[in-house]
Amino acid sequence: MKDTPLSNCERDFLLKAIEEKKRLDGRQTYDYRNIKITFGTDYGCCFVDLGKTRVMAQVSCELVAPKETRPNEGILFFNIELSPMASPAFEPELLGSGGGGWRERGGRGDGSRRSTKK
Repeated sequence: MKDTPLSNCERDFLLKAIEEKKRLDGRQTYDYRNIKITFGTDYGCCFVDLGKTRVMAQVSCELVAPKETRPNEGILFFNIELSPMASPAFEPELLGSGGGGWRERGGRGDGSRRSTKK
């Protein structure tokens, strides 16, 4: 993921808003948006509405016996696909059947981790 630097104007605007405890949507510092969690019809699927923001999450797993030579180790893979609309830092690319975004994979079950940009 690439960093997107702030301009001086953006930085000054954010610092002033924090100092004045203002948000663009009119909420105060500790006001929160309404949250709604809906479970989908597919197992492991849910939708989260946070104000006007809607997110869909899908989880799945597969249990596999460890190798006989390494009975105390396992493999954990995770995949994250984020839309380029979520942040300018997520570069568009083809993932799946028309998706786009940033992908991270990793995990060997022994505390180590690797991440790759695909």
